[in-house]
Amino acid sequence: MTERTLKLLVGGLAISVVAWLAAALFSGGAGTISASGEITHFLDGLEADVVDAVHIEGPDGPIALLRNGDSWTANGFPADPEAVELLLAILPDLRVGDVIATNPDNHERMGVSEGVAVKVTFDLNGAPRSLLLGRRGRGFGTAYVRTPADDAVYLLHGDLLGQVIRRVDDWRDRVMVRTDTADVVRIAVERDGDAYTLLRGDSAWSFEGGDAASPTVIVGILSELSNLVASGFLPEGDSIAALERGGGTIAYSAEGAVLADISVGTGQADRWGRTAANDYIYRLTSFRVGRISPTRESARPAR
Repeated sequence: MTERTLKLLVGGLAISVVAWLAAALFSGGAGTISASGEITHFLDGLEADVVDAVHIEGPDGPIALLRNGDSWTANGFPADPEAVELLLAILPDLRVGDVIATNPDNHERMGVSEGVAVKVTFDLNGAPRSLLLGRRGRGFGTAYVRTPADDAVYLLHGDLLGQVIRRVDDWRDRVMVRTDTADVVRIAVERDGDAYTLLRGDSAWSFEGGDAASPTVIVGILSELSNLVASGFLPEGDSIAALERGGGTIAYSAEGAVLADISVGTGQADRWGRTAANDYIYRLTSFRVGRISPTRESARPAR
């Protein structure tokens, strides 16, 4: 074997070793150490029906999701059932891969150090299990994770990180009103100081007094009444929340019962919204306000 051939073989071997080490470090593939210790049992029995609470400690502060019978709360507020359902639905598909790193010096780089990682604690019938979620892995829907008592870092398969990195407002139920619009026969609308009433007829809606109402506008109002979803929430001290009332809409049944009672603020862009059902201050886009509380002129048929 010539000296040149020997150098080529040694060089090729060195490149192979470097490539193997990179794969072991970043992909968790062949050649890594199998998972062991507490994390091997973390997912045992982690199913939706036995989770009583989920505590999330991340950059936006602590979030407590608590089961309350058939519903959930988020920091004491009614939680968005779809958001909670999405989180619980991925639990059976989570899988812990092999060891990615064992040296605690790697924790900060992988985002799993205390104070940097997102800490998730599941309460299973009162027994807590905690996991530190770090940066996303190179594979889709993966993240670097470790348990608080173990320095070893693993690759978690299943997008748990994507589900828990929500703000508390994103966990809250943003549905302001949900109404069976088949029961609505009268709608009292106020907008910018002008009030009018819309009445359901045998085949069409009209203004109180007999003038025809725009079918398109009626469809918009009823659509919002059926499921009015806010874009978010406003704190008491917010500048938008401090603006004056700009209007509102009240829907009545044939018996005169109030089916929905919504108030909106003044403004040019986003506005505050409230319902008679609670004290929350919702954020509404101008588009939603225009549909739920249209001006009298816009509620007339197009000419």
